[in-house]
Amino acid sequence: MSDSAEPPSDIESGGGWIRRPLLSLTYREFRFFWTNNLLVALGLMVEFTARAWLIVQLTDSALVLGAVEGVFAVTFAGGSVPMGVVADRVNRRNLLLIGNALALITAAAVGALVIADVIAIWHIVAAAALGGLLMAVRFPASQAMTARLVPKRDLMNATSLNTASQGLPSVIGPALGGVLVGAVGIGVVYLATTGAYLLALLMLALGVAASYGHIEREDVRSVTDDLREAIEYLARNKDLLKLTAAALTPFLLGQSYVLLLPLFVEQELGRGVTTFGILSTSLGVGGVAGAMTVATFGRPRQIGYVMLFGVLAVGAAAVVYGLSPWPVLTGVALMGAGAGESAIFAAYETYLLTRLPDEIRGRVMGLSFTMVAFFPISAVAAGALADVFGLRAVAVVEGVGILLLAAVAWRMALRHVVRDGALGSDVV
Repeated sequence: MSDSAEPPSDIESGGGWIRRPLLSLTYREFRFFWTNNLLVALGLMVEFTARAWLIVQLTDSALVLGAVEGVFAVTFAGGSVPMGVVADRVNRRNLLLIGNALALITAAAVGALVIADVIAIWHIVAAAALGGLLMAVRFPASQAMTARLVPKRDLMNATSLNTASQGLPSVIGPALGGVLVGAVGIGVVYLATTGAYLLALLMLALGVAASYGHIEREDVRSVTDDLREAIEYLARNKDLLKLTAAALTPFLLGQSYVLLLPLFVEQELGRGVTTFGILSTSLGVGGVAGAMTVATFGRPRQIGYVMLFGVLAVGAAAVVYGLSPWPVLTGVALMGAGAGESAIFAAYETYLLTRLPDEIRGRVMGLSFTMVAFFPISAVAAGALADVFGLRAVAVVEGVGILLLAAVAWRMALRHVVRDGALGSDVV
């Protein structure tokens, strides 16, 4: 199946604004694909909650807790490039099925070890490392495959819905995980997540034909040659590199102060764990709202403007967060940050899918997301600076930095995207 083929829809593309937010779900294969993504993300969020409580019970160490999360982030970032290469060499739908199966097996193994009371920290570290690699599989393969499931004109709607499928579980997943851990125990919760992974696997296997994951390549060269081709592609297209920096830098800076939210709630707002729990969901609520707004009103020709508004929203939210004396205003700021990040990613992914040839999408997307490797570094730096200058100062400085970045991003990259209009031709 080629990119030019258009899957049949239940309604005419570009329907009224009431139907517009869910337009891509009228394509049968994308509907199953999206549900698969939603179930996997929900299982992961519940699993993250159970893992955090498990580590606390075993060690009661913030250092170990941070280290395990760091292992997940590093293997995800480090695996993005090789998994992107793999995503351009094998059937992407089948690759995602293998990832779902491995996630299911890993969760079942950890759950069984907990129930048998033989779980050790190294088991958790190994599972987190594998989880990061599996995430590295999902990102390039899933993103690259989206362009095969909907017509090009509906890609921004589809990428926005994909973003929402990742944001919605962040709203309900931690609360659901906490309730389940308290009700049935950590081991049973791990086993329960296997049900989500199994259902996701069935959705993908039965609802999306293998042909949608097929890659049409005239020649399949060595892995080294594949990687060299992707690097040379990026080197030739410096505008793409500039746009990648404009998309990911605000996320890295914006997320670093959010990781300090527990301390901010306790030290700056003078509140407790209940307030922390409510504020933790605000980012996800904003993310879903931002994604659905772009899904409703966004068009491919508006990519540059959407990204600009997203960067401005993240920067302004950080400043308000840093200055806020009230929990309600802090929650509004976090919602703004989540909405801005969703808008940035939806627009950026649409840009990649409309510009990149199908046979190279996995590799280029894998390379672009290696910037996520800087996330743990930015978080550590933010924590160190907060100890010296204060939590509020770090948020305000990062917010001002992001706002200044918006001006640079507009001049260096985003205005060129706007000028290109509907982005009908590939970058060469």
